[in-house]
Formats: sequence, C-alpha cells, structure tokens
Amino acid sequence: MADSDPVALHIIDYQRLNELYDGDNEQIASLFELFLDEVFPDFDEIEAEIDQQNWPEVAQIAHKMLPWVGMVGLTALEAKLRTIETQAKAGANTDDIMATWNQFKTGLDQATPLIRQELVKLTS
Repeated sequence: MADSDPVALHIIDYQRLNELYDGDNEQIASLFELFLDEVFPDFDEIEAEIDQQNWPEVAQIAHKMLPWVGMVGLTALEAKLRTIETQAKAGANTDDIMATWNQFKTGLDQATPLIRQELVKLTS
C-alpha cells in the first residue's frame, strides 16, 4: 500500500502542481517559500500537541495545515495528515495516532530537502 510506505510519502506530485498552477513556476516557488518559512514551523506545534495527547487541538492544527501540504504537491502526505485529523477527531488509540504521525514526519523530513532543491531550481 503506497501511502504506508515512507519512501513514497516524500514524493512531490508535479502533476498536481501543474493542475493547480498551470505551470506558473513563480507561483510554485512562492508557495514553496511560504511553506518552508511560515507553515513548516507549525509542524512542531502539532507534534507537541500529539505528545500531550491534546486530540481536539491536533485535529484543528491538522485541518489548518492540510491545504498547505496539498498546495506544495505533497499529495501522499496530505492523505496522512487527513488520517491524523480523522483519528484525532475520533479519539483513536494513541499508538495509532503516533504511528501515523511518525510516518507523516518521516515523509516530511524526506520531502523538505526536495522542496528546498525545487525552490532553488525555480528561482535560479
């Protein structure tokens, strides 16, 4: 199953980027930059709330971040984050939420350098 494979989670969905931005590299670069500078630090916040098992806040933060993950073409990670939101809203088992978060975090850690590389390419 592709969405449980951490290797597949870090892939940038270029087809989706083209659908969203019609090949507008300036807009893509701008969103990559916003994601890295403004959104990326929020992942520390959701991790802290997960550690505290504050599920309503986890669900709220995940919901707020979902569009951003999708807008930078991290489609598989968007699905994982949606699962975290659903699990948190349902009060799922802590181990299940932690397992999903760890998969998401691994994929995000692998995707971040790719987004940085793409940003350099797009702005060079």
